[in-house]
Amino acid sequence: MSDALSALIRLLSPEPVGEGVYRGEGSRSDGAPATYGGHFLGQATAAALASVDGGRRIHSLHAYFLRGGQPGEPFDYTVTPLRDGRTFCTRRVTASQGGPAVFELTASLTRPEDGVPVEGKRPKDFDRLPDPETLPRFTELMASLDPLPLPAEWALRERGIDVRVVNAPWAARGLSTSGGIRTWIRADGELPADPNLHAAMLAYQSDESISDNVLVPFGKTWADSDVFCVSLDHAMWYHRPFRMDEWLFVEQRPVTVAQARGFARGAVWNRDGQMVASFAQEAVIRV
Repeated sequence: MSDALSALIRLLSPEPVGEGVYRGEGSRSDGAPATYGGHFLGQATAAALASVDGGRRIHSLHAYFLRGGQPGEPFDYTVTPLRDGRTFCTRRVTASQGGPAVFELTASLTRPEDGVPVEGKRPKDFDRLPDPETLPRFTELMASLDPLPLPAEWALRERGIDVRVVNAPWAARGLSTSGGIRTWIRADGELPADPNLHAAMLAYQSDESISDNVLVPFGKTWADSDVFCVSLDHAMWYHRPFRMDEWLFVEQRPVTVAQARGFARGAVWNRDGQMVASFAQEAVIRV
């Protein structure tokens, strides 16, 4: 297990500090003055899961980014039970740093059930995708580019998840046929079997480049000085069990930009071509 992955596991393991309150590590400078949205998503998901019995699994989350968050300062996540049913339960998670809420998430959790599976539609070229091991690691790809399309604090730092870019404005293959970003992802080492950790880690990673997709039509990235891009809300659905230490394929695409807001969607498949999760995000886009 890499040092970066060990650090990520610690980040995604908020500690109980009171009745229904969990404290998570503060964020690092990621090339932006505020906290990376996946930091909130991963820690809040972990806090919600820690508040229920071990037999329940998260199946959906809906979150709002309310304020930027101060890097370097820990976050307190207050978990409020909204409902406890026989099958489903609901939790509200509010993050703060000693003042007003900076982030809020509502999570729905359930007990696993058997049912008749129906496969989601795979990308048409799924069977022809390049093997992830044949692609450069994200940091290697970024280091080969001049100029860097993203801040060095973000682009050149290992973050515990091995990302191999298939399609992106900064990759050799360019954008996908739907005009979006596609990657292979995998934890940078073997993980414990705890499914809650895998769920929190995918929530963390799901914010990694989703809003970049809506900047593609402008030929911009969030690092450009003439761009204002801030995430507004994020939703995610977990469809099937998965492991973050096995390769997963992530396909993202822009949907629309209007009224200074951009909307993008993403989906995640395992190597057998089964859709394991999907997500969506809206962001303020001013160019």
